[in-house]
Amino acid sequence: MYQPRGKTLSALISAACSMGFLLFGYDQGVMGGIIDSSSFVKQFNHPSALQQGLITGLYDIGCLFGSIGTFIFGEKLGRRRSIYIGCVIVIVGTILQATSRTIPNLMVGRIVTGCGVGIMTSIVPTWQSEVSGAENRGSYLTIQSGNINTGFVLSNWLTLGASYASSQFQWTFPIAVQVLFALYLLATVPFLVESPRWVAHHRSLDEATLIIARLHDRPVDDPLVLQIREEIRHALEDEQESASWADLFRNGGQQNCRRMLLGFGVLYMQQLTGINSIAYYFPVVLTEYLPLSETMAHVVAAIAATQYLLFSFAPLLFIERLGRRTILISGAAALMVLSALIAVGFNIPGRGGAIMTVVMYCLFYDAFAMSYLNVPWMYAPEINSLRMRSKGGAIASASNWLFNGIVVTITPSSLASIGWKYYIVWAVFNASFIPIVYFLYPEVRGLSLEQIDHIFEGKGHGWSCLTQGVRESVHVLDGEEYLHGRSESDSCKELNG
Repeated sequence: MYQPRGKTLSALISAACSMGFLLFGYDQGVMGGIIDSSSFVKQFNHPSALQQGLITGLYDIGCLFGSIGTFIFGEKLGRRRSIYIGCVIVIVGTILQATSRTIPNLMVGRIVTGCGVGIMTSIVPTWQSEVSGAENRGSYLTIQSGNINTGFVLSNWLTLGASYASSQFQWTFPIAVQVLFALYLLATVPFLVESPRWVAHHRSLDEATLIIARLHDRPVDDPLVLQIREEIRHALEDEQESASWADLFRNGGQQNCRRMLLGFGVLYMQQLTGINSIAYYFPVVLTEYLPLSETMAHVVAAIAATQYLLFSFAPLLFIERLGRRTILISGAAALMVLSALIAVGFNIPGRGGAIMTVVMYCLFYDAFAMSYLNVPWMYAPEINSLRMRSKGGAIASASNWLFNGIVVTITPSSLASIGWKYYIVWAVFNASFIPIVYFLYPEVRGLSLEQIDHIFEGKGHGWSCLTQGVRESVHVLDGEEYLHGRSESDSCKELNG
């Protein structure tokens, strides 16, 4: 069997992770693009706003179930095997959706597909973070998250093209395309490597060393390979507690509970920016609340999604310079202002208000793409310990899907009930994220996964249980001492105060 190494292997892993998130993004956009199409409405007997919300939102409930399943079984299965299972479930769910002829059958298919996607969104960021070096981990995870928008754009253009058909092809074809992404992963992942950190934990450190050597395209006795091996060995020795589910809810010397809550919280914040109140329903909003035809609404939504895609890769230019905290805080401030301006646009009558609203939607997409699209997905696997990383990642993914499901389910009814005031709610949420990130979230830019462990060493007392390491991590990284001749051990001690 062909065994890629070094940069080729890293690129192939990044492509596989990106495909998993491309599928996630495709699903985000596809239902919003077909739910108001003539053949879909006719087939499912003119679904009400509540039924539209359930058809869309039950997918997210399925993703939540998949994340919970990964929390329970993912660590035992490993990163690659979990992805295989997720792909098979997605294929089954897609077939059920495409062959549905009643709303209950469609809902079942949505839930099953969601289970598979939930598994992949839980495990893919963990796999990517564990095979990437500290110096490029943020970039790889940005590419992975950016491909959420590749899938989202693809779904918008495919649903636009299919909208010109008059048959059930109008909605069955865009749904069926999901199978192609899952088949790609099933065909490529066998050629890639398991996470060396998972292998060290569950098999042997020697086998993990061989994988490290492949990832860096160096001999097994190379100093870099041996250094990474020792970091993993020390991490395993430091985490003597068992990796049961209960350990996530105990702080202890590794602050597992705090780390889990930070990962849960950052994806909660991602969803409560209000992004999916727009992404899932953009064409519906344009036709029902702004004076646009169905065709023009699809065209505008596809163009907006395309420029959204361009901005989603912009963080590659600054993710390793600005750091996670700065991006989250500035992103929340921008999204707060834009949410308020969307509400203003709804209150301006005529064409001027429609133009302003569409422009603000596009700017909201862009601000989100450069902040909350990628950082939340990378932060959770970065901060959890080796033994708890897959469980912490699954809890974080569950947070995403729980609040995603709530948002997309209530959006049609909320817009019908309170209209423009709905966007004031998102402005308030975004304002609240600024102090949360400032006081509670450590900076982890440029640190190895094992170095990050040192931020959380010790139990802390009182308020410091929540803030330990925040100020120290910002101070050390501002000086970039760990990048300029300072030993790793010294940097770790500095991070530990």
